Amino acid sequence: MPLRSDWSSTTCPIARSADVLADPWVLLILRELFSGRNRFDQLRDATGAADSVLARRLSAMVDAGLLARDDESRPGYVLTDAGRETLPILHAYARFSRITDPDDGYGLTVSCARCGEAAASVDWCTHCAAPLDADSTRWARQSMGGASFALLAGDAA
Repeated sequence: MPLRSDWSSTTCPIARSADVLADPWVLLILRELFSGRNRFDQLRDATGAADSVLARRLSAMVDAGLLARDDESRPGYVLTDAGRETLPILHAYARFSRITDPDDGYGLTVSCARCGEAAASVDWCTHCAAPLDADSTRWARQSMGGASFALLAGDAA
């Protein structure tokens, strides 16, 4: 049962987008899909969502056009073009986290896979002037101990 209003028919594009994307579970599911996890069990384990919560969110994300079912090789979900367009939103959350808590030991670094430079923008590499999309972005997350591990590794060279 939603705890907020339905903004899907409002004339405000921000409110309509929030109707789909403002749910924290949706953002965590997107994070995992961009990181390569696409099966229900992987998404459940990575997000910690209950089966019923995850099933409802995935269904809503398919209905909203962010995801499509992928039943070809192993059942799972794939990001649609609309889903892939949410990447800068996740980058903005990562940047906001660093701004509001710069001493947080669990930072996320967004880098351009083309040139290797850390991104200073959420959607464009300010070093090589290329867009930061799912194929040209690398995410590296640092743990409290200083170890870094990749979450998203773009294919661009």
